[in-house]
Amino acid sequence: MEATVPFAGGAVITGVAFLLFKGSLPDRIATHFTLGGSADGYSSPGTTLGQYMLLFAIQAIGALGVVFSVKAAPRAARGLRAFCCGLAAGTAYDLIATLWVVSDSSGRNVHLPSYQWAVDVLVGAVVAAAAWFASRSRA
Repeated sequence: MEATVPFAGGAVITGVAFLLFKGSLPDRIATHFTLGGSADGYSSPGTTLGQYMLLFAIQAIGALGVVFSVKAAPRAARGLRAFCCGLAAGTAYDLIATLWVVSDSSGRNVHLPSYQWAVDVLVGAVVAAAAWFASRSRA
């Protein structure tokens, strides 16, 4: 169950960010982007929030599946905790960055800059490393 906590935290942080951006969001929110960063899929604000929460739920379920398969290996559990923290942080960053870009667009010509993908991975890696080193004292 401990592996699902980062995803619950990511969902809460993303939900709060969604509420903060809600007043500036257009009627159609870009929810899918090409590799070049151009929006090619849109949803209503309510559907978008549901998709975001579903994404965190799917990640948490996947983490639970891994937890049950590594229960007898405490060393693997430490790595799993770090990975889950990094994945949840990277996902939350990505979704919040998307909301930020969309809120400035008036729903037209939405473009997510390519550097956001690198920042997403960097945020996840930094949080995963921090979780790894923080768990050293508990291991």
